[in-house]
Amino acid sequence: MAIKTTEERKKQTTLLILALIIFIAAAAVFYFGFLSKQKNVSVPETPGQQVVPQSQIPSAILDAHLKKTTLNVDFLIKTILPFLKTHGDLPVKKGEVGRNNPFSAQ
Repeated sequence: MAIKTTEERKKQTTLLILALIIFIAAAAVFYFGFLSKQKNVSVPETPGQQVVPQSQIPSAILDAHLKKTTLNVDFLIKTILPFLKTHGDLPVKKGEVGRNNPFSAQ
C-alpha cells in the first residue's frame, strides 16, 4: 500500500465531506418532497357543489389555463425563420453511402 501525502489526504477528506453534504441534501429532498406529502383534505360539502380533493385543484386550474393559452407564431415566422440557413438539398435523396471495401477482390 502506498503512503499518502498530506495533499492527497486533504483532497480525500474534502471529497468525503462534499459527498456527505450531497447525500444529506438528497436525503432531505427525498424525505420532505416525497415521504411527507400532506393528506388529501376535502372541502365540506354544501348542497349543489361537488367535493374536490385539494390535490386535484391545482391541476384543474392548470388545465383551464392551458386551454385558454394561444400561441402567436407570427413572431417566429417573421423574425427568426429568415435568419436560418438551409444546408444541402431538401428533400434528402437516397444516394451511395460508405466507401469501398478494401478487402473485397476487385
